[in-house]
Amino acid sequence: MSNFDKTTSTSDISSVGSEQLFTELTPEQAAVIEGGVALFLIVDGLQAIKAGADGFPSGNDDTYLTVNGRQLGGEIGFTTGQYSTIGLGATFGIGNSARVELFDADSGFNGKDDNLGGFTVTGTTNGQVKTRVSGSGSIYDVYYRVFPSLNGAVLVA
Repeated sequence: MSNFDKTTSTSDISSVGSEQLFTELTPEQAAVIEGGVALFLIVDGLQAIKAGADGFPSGNDDTYLTVNGRQLGGEIGFTTGQYSTIGLGATFGIGNSARVELFDADSGFNGKDDNLGGFTVTGTTNGQVKTRVSGSGSIYDVYYRVFPSLNGAVLVA
């Protein structure tokens, strides 16, 4: 014996208004349907091609990075040739951009922090990308990736 008393025809389904189909979606789900998936930028690492912002006494840079003006992580002391794994990231919306900038921290009487260069990200990457930035006597390679994400979860790895 079957527990089904009624068969639903396609004409019953087509009479449902499109606004009824989306009333149970969360805002995040609706954003995905409308193409509003966010993007997640992850900075994998930095390599100091030339650490020269401080010049004296040590010639080392105390490097930190920002994404859209917000600092990610702390300062890392760099010497020329040194590579450091970063593994930090930030989310930004589709149609927006992420501005990545590197700085050399100057404390006390040394004045304001030195800008070591930056770049703007506008979309996803196909794997890891390397971009070279320079400023204030320093040169760095920045290794990064950009993926689609929803609520901070990476959708494509």
